[in-house]
Amino acid sequence: MKRIAIEEIAQVNPKIEYSSKKDNMPVTFLPMDAVSEKGVLNYQKERILADVVKGYTYFQEGDVLLAKITPCMENGKAVHACNLKYQIGFGSTEFHVLRAGEKVDSCYLFYMIWNPIFRKIAEKNMTGTAGQKRVPVDFLKKYKIPLPPLTEQKRIAAILDKADAVRKKRQKSIRLLDEFLQSVFLEMFGDPVKNEKGWEAKSLEELSSIISGVTKGRKLVGNEIITLPYLRVANVQDGYIDIKDIKTIEVYAYEQSKYQLIDGDLLLTEGGDPDKLGRGSVWHNEIQNCIHQNHIFRVRTNKKILNPEYLSKLIGSLYGKNYFLRSAKQTTGIATINSRQLKCFPVLLPPLSLQNQFARIVEETEQQRQLFEKSLTEMDNYFNSLMQKAFRGEL
Repeated sequence: MKRIAIEEIAQVNPKIEYSSKKDNMPVTFLPMDAVSEKGVLNYQKERILADVVKGYTYFQEGDVLLAKITPCMENGKAVHACNLKYQIGFGSTEFHVLRAGEKVDSCYLFYMIWNPIFRKIAEKNMTGTAGQKRVPVDFLKKYKIPLPPLTEQKRIAAILDKADAVRKKRQKSIRLLDEFLQSVFLEMFGDPVKNEKGWEAKSLEELSSIISGVTKGRKLVGNEIITLPYLRVANVQDGYIDIKDIKTIEVYAYEQSKYQLIDGDLLLTEGGDPDKLGRGSVWHNEIQNCIHQNHIFRVRTNKKILNPEYLSKLIGSLYGKNYFLRSAKQTTGIATINSRQLKCFPVLLPPLSLQNQFARIVEETEQQRQLFEKSLTEMDNYFNSLMQKAFRGEL
């Protein structure tokens, strides 16, 4: 199948025909975080044309937006801008905009660039310094995609739309499980911000032992050295442990007992984006002999007083997030907490029997989540295989 350079079938970063007479016209506005790595819009904002016509990237209904900066591009931030609040829009300067011409379907064009193969090639062609690398506009213009007849493009886009819709339904099912647990938590314990049920509060230090993990990059000499799997910050997500990519690290043999995780340990990251403070989950021996790095706190509760599943949800609630936001050190959009702040966290203490009842509900819900996650993985693999076939002109 013939391949055509994008610039031959689409405008790249088109310019707006601006008239000051329309200064008060409302337009759609999309910052970078409005565009999801899942290829959809998270939200839309409204601005006045005069406020954004200079210093932002112009687009309109039906255009394809592609994040050009690392790591947003590699992570898949792109969207087919449909159903905009207003036909004309502006957004982050870190977007490239593609406007389909007569020979290419805009939805098909979106799938050609929202594609793992394209992203890998684009990543290799990025320019700039570390942390500020971008996809050059010339690369995008010259990049060639397979171009079947327009009717065939629409057929391929429809197949991918249907496959993606099935994935999104499964993703929604997983989100509903999270919302269910939040509702159960509030029903059983009340709103912890208000503490309407008057639960006693104690510092986390009184109810658990707290340590950070092993430091990476040490030079080890003497004594017996062993290699163990370990959890990085990327493995500890909000409400689950991601074990898809587990690394190993060398440590002294005598350190294993200090850092080794056991069932019921609560793992919390020390920092990151402010809205992700308090991110963590309970460990359930997913990997044998696993330890954790120093940017992760391990909280081992006294289970005669405090159930780790209850504590995890309490810390992840608005009550917990508000505490960490107040306590954290913040610099240039990054927030961090130290062990002293974590140890001082005021834990509301309902009866242990109620905590344990909640933990049983969490366990049952997590079993359902695992089934959904397995199904979603299979759907993701199928969708990606379709994307690759489409990209190679084989679909």
